[in-house]
Amino acid sequence: MNNRLAILLFVAVMILPGAVTAQTSGLSDAVETSSSGKINWTVGEITATGIGAPPVTSANSAQARAMAERAAYVVALRNLLETVKGVQVDSVSVVQNYMVKSDVIRTRVEGIVHGTRVVKKQYMSDGSVEIQVAMPMKGAFLNALVPESFGIPSVGQIPPRITPAPQKPSDVKPIPAPVQPPKLAVPPVTPEKPAEPPKPSTSAVPENKPEPMKQPEPSLPTPTPESGSTMAFKGGMATGVVLDGRGLGLRPALLPKILDTQGQEIYVGQIVTRTNAVEQGVAGYAKDVNAAVNNFRVTDNPAIIKGVQAAGSARTDVIVSQADAQMLRQLSEKGDFLQYCRVIIVY
Repeated sequence: MNNRLAILLFVAVMILPGAVTAQTSGLSDAVETSSSGKINWTVGEITATGIGAPPVTSANSAQARAMAERAAYVVALRNLLETVKGVQVDSVSVVQNYMVKSDVIRTRVEGIVHGTRVVKKQYMSDGSVEIQVAMPMKGAFLNALVPESFGIPSVGQIPPRITPAPQKPSDVKPIPAPVQPPKLAVPPVTPEKPAEPPKPSTSAVPENKPEPMKQPEPSLPTPTPESGSTMAFKGGMATGVVLDGRGLGLRPALLPKILDTQGQEIYVGQIVTRTNAVEQGVAGYAKDVNAAVNNFRVTDNPAIIKGVQAAGSARTDVIVSQADAQMLRQLSEKGDFLQYCRVIIVY
């Protein structure tokens, strides 16, 4: 009897509304909080909460609870949409800029928001209801925002071949034959007999040959502190990269870039396919280097690089030294961690 009661209680707890909860935030998670919701860049999730009160004109308690739930859900979706609009896409634009410029993007984003899931539901003693909704940033949301021209072509994807339009017969004009200039009668010229070269002297006087000039050795650039490498790496095949951007004033974004000190792009659109960017997310974020190193995104052998500067108007891009940029390029040639977006930025 006790076993049966325990089983019934377990089933009742499992089917209670709101049993599914959002992913919990750790202390090292990169979370942006606003008045309308939260953006967890480490988990890759946007959450918002709404509270609904029961109307005084409800016929009974069941109707009051249902109407309170509906009101809370509507408020939660409205707060979620406001939070989504403030998500930084790149160093220039936020999601709201994309929605204003394109009705297609606005419709897609609003559809994704309204189709989000309820992750938590709480009933108050006064009859009001609090509902929390959550939306992942990878997948459909990124697919709605990332341009079709973003990234390199996927394996097996061939760019469309552009062929010139055929001309109509009436439009084709024959090419006129070139006009040959008249030939002029030129009297033949008798070539002069070339003078014979002087015979070499038979005397045993040694010939003085000039010694070849020594080419000056190229001067090597003087190493500077900002050009030195900061990379910490155990060696072997790199499985990811952790960018330490603490103290640079970085801000998280959906499409961050890694640049060298000359402004040359090392990572994002020139090395990642659009499919990988949409499915994996371009980069993860953390607030602790140790937590980032142990994150499954970069697996077990990541390289750690210290950023030297934040770039872009919104300070979302990371600049690394030339030495670190060269080493990162060499590591990426041996492995595929950049192609699969195995990047975590600590800020």
